[in-house]
Amino acid sequence: MDKDTRILIIGAGCFGTSTAYHLSQRGYTSIRVLDRYPPPSCEAASTDISKIIRSDYNEPLYARLGIESICAWRSWPLFSGLYHVPGWILSAANLSKPFVEGSIETCRKLGVKGIELLTPEQIRTRFPVVTGKLDGWNINVWNPTAGWAAAGQALERMANAAQRNGVEYISGETKGYVRQLIFDDSTGECKGALTADGTIYEADLVVLAAGAWTPSLLDVQGQLTAKGHSVAHIQLTPAETNHYSSFPIMDNLELGYFFPPQKDGVFKIAHSQFITNTRRDAISKITTSIPHTFVQAPKDGLPLEIEAQMRRNLRRVLPELADRPFCYTRLCWDADTADRHFLVTSHPTYQRLFLAAGGSAHGFKFLPVIGKYVADLLEGTLNADIAGKWQWRAGQKVEAKNLAHMDPELELDDLTGWRGRHARERSRTSRL
Repeated sequence: MDKDTRILIIGAGCFGTSTAYHLSQRGYTSIRVLDRYPPPSCEAASTDISKIIRSDYNEPLYARLGIESICAWRSWPLFSGLYHVPGWILSAANLSKPFVEGSIETCRKLGVKGIELLTPEQIRTRFPVVTGKLDGWNINVWNPTAGWAAAGQALERMANAAQRNGVEYISGETKGYVRQLIFDDSTGECKGALTADGTIYEADLVVLAAGAWTPSLLDVQGQLTAKGHSVAHIQLTPAETNHYSSFPIMDNLELGYFFPPQKDGVFKIAHSQFITNTRRDAISKITTSIPHTFVQAPKDGLPLEIEAQMRRNLRRVLPELADRPFCYTRLCWDADTADRHFLVTSHPTYQRLFLAAGGSAHGFKFLPVIGKYVADLLEGTLNADIAGKWQWRAGQKVEAKNLAHMDPELELDDLTGWRGRHARERSRTSRL
């Protein structure tokens, strides 16, 4: 591939920005990134105050990539001050126990130090700040090498570095918002993309890295499903922030996950059962799950059932915080694959079109390195074993029982209280 090849990347989240950065590091001189929002794209799954960085996987590929990424998080000046290592406890209740058990075995084979199985009693002894009964925390693994990164800041830094290398970022509700891919009907080639303002951006090569929006832009034959992950923040006082400073990351794959408080006292929790939103895209005419975000629908909020479950989950760990008000909520959308492998591949029909998606709720930790592998794909040098796992696999049946997040998804329309919730609560507060 010539260094002046015109490369168009659709999406400025983790996959798109990392790809732009690594291509620019390799000397490519004509790279353009389109996104509805400027970096760090506020709708990207990776734009968050924190994301878990770990190597605990039952699949050796991601365990190795996790170790490689941790090395980068620790050593790259680009991420200085953004990576923190309190350690974490990976847990499961029932359905995800095989994933946790496989992760233990894989970590030990790869020489990860300090892996320990803990009972709920041992967790409370080691971390006295944990006061809950931990009911449902039926298998628990302590990994002292795991941590978290300030995700949005990391994404922004990498995007800025890519731009310093000459990458052009185009954003905006009209000029950066891609609504269609452009194809040559006679040759089957992808020629570029059309944005909401009617501009056509042509390229020699197109990388579709639109995260949760990918399956509504392109028919991926069921390989990707947009799923919303419910996130909430609780504002702690300075005294509380100090009290909970020894809290580790705790992640029960069925009962939610919890982060140590930020310096500003924000305590983040998330729910492990995901939401879908089946709709028909007005332009592509594809019927699939399409993200419903609070950026685009600021009057809406978390479904009542989801908040109730998040509070029950929190009561299992820190019951004293379970009834505290949420100061911020979000549906964080990602594109999941059935087997949790990424979809990083050329399109089997449309020439010059490549996909880099399928983060499946675990992609961000690889921000430093995932773009290297996408660049290898574009250059035709991607390792054959990795390419086999990330290939186009429409129609593949997945019967594995050792995956993370095995709970069935909930359809947004089947849940209650979310329409207009923020607007109602703001109105109620203003009357008090």
